[in-house]
Amino acid sequence: MQGQTLPLRPGTALNKVILYPDSSFFAHSNIFYEEGTLFEVLKETRFEHEDEAQNQKFKWYQVKGPDDKIGWIYGDGLAVILPPEDIPPTLSHFHLKKFNFSADLEATSVWVASIEGKDNFHEDDYLNPLYKEYYLVLTSRLGKSYHIPFAGESAMGQSKLRAFVLQDLTADDIPELLFLKSNIDTDSRLENRVVEIFSFQAGSVTKVFEEQMDLTFAPRERSPALFKFIEIDEKTIRVAYVDYLACSDYSLMLAPKEFDKANEKCLEYVTYSFVWQEATQTYQPLYEESRTAIEGKLLPEKGFLRSEPTYLSEVVEKLAPESTLKVIQHFEKIISQRGSKKIVPYLYVQSPSGNYGYIHAKDVQLQVGEHATILNHFYKNPPLNKQDWTLDTNFLSIKIAESNTILTKKE
Repeated sequence: MQGQTLPLRPGTALNKVILYPDSSFFAHSNIFYEEGTLFEVLKETRFEHEDEAQNQKFKWYQVKGPDDKIGWIYGDGLAVILPPEDIPPTLSHFHLKKFNFSADLEATSVWVASIEGKDNFHEDDYLNPLYKEYYLVLTSRLGKSYHIPFAGESAMGQSKLRAFVLQDLTADDIPELLFLKSNIDTDSRLENRVVEIFSFQAGSVTKVFEEQMDLTFAPRERSPALFKFIEIDEKTIRVAYVDYLACSDYSLMLAPKEFDKANEKCLEYVTYSFVWQEATQTYQPLYEESRTAIEGKLLPEKGFLRSEPTYLSEVVEKLAPESTLKVIQHFEKIISQRGSKKIVPYLYVQSPSGNYGYIHAKDVQLQVGEHATILNHFYKNPPLNKQDWTLDTNFLSIKIAESNTILTKKE
């Protein structure tokens, strides 16, 4: 419905939808509504109905359109407002509030909606997994809606919202919407994260930045570094991560050593940046990625560089306490200790005198930007299975003070 207020129970079209005269596909209809149309949801069917084309089940919703026509829309194309108890805490402050985003998007209503159904895999419906998609919806005073997916659930996996920020990132007095999402694949259990930024442009909402954050050590295996670190400042975005790569792809001037190719990786520290371009209203690369060596500081009284990754191998050099080392390779082996298996990681390094050799990873404090704490924690007590290695941190930093955001919220 058009006007300053939302319907009591709003829903918005996720794509082009058909208004049917009843809750079935059998009766013909030529009444179409475009994506973003706002409806008032009057009622819904008690049970889900099958869509054979998608092998899924959704409810039907009786709705009133912006032209006051009443009919039924199948639930796979309609996002319906969530009840208050289901609103994610990250978004509760914004739900059912009005904001002045820009001159053409004043008094825009922000609300949280979802489509909910089931993947139709079993004859017994209670065995069918849930299918859900969650959206942040922005509805202008003219009744036009824009929807941004932020989470979901299906047989394939789950997507969750880790963080949401409404803040002026581009210094134009209009806030951007930043989402940090977490996607977990059912089969591999790998968690992948992505940062997305949306901007208000010409009365619409446009995605202006997207960065996949996940890092891997090997296919379907987590990296000890876990995720890329993203730092956002006014008009700039910096990305940094530790790359565990095959030593055949090592790009630096130091000399890797092949000891056991299946159990070793070379390390490089990677950074690159983006800058906001006013002319194109997009983030563009500020400079190409930079790859540098990782440094580590030897712990006091831990000073032996060895020819092979074992305590019994030849000593190459006795190092002075707190020596600065250039870290080249990660090497790991599995040993049995008191009837239990454990991972023993070594680092292949270059000493200040130019000698190369192995040292136990727990004897070195890595000095590698934002990932230093993460990796030092990993090497102190590495898990046998990297899939069990995780930390509850967002790997995201926003340096702009919230007070710099020019945003009027209307209750």
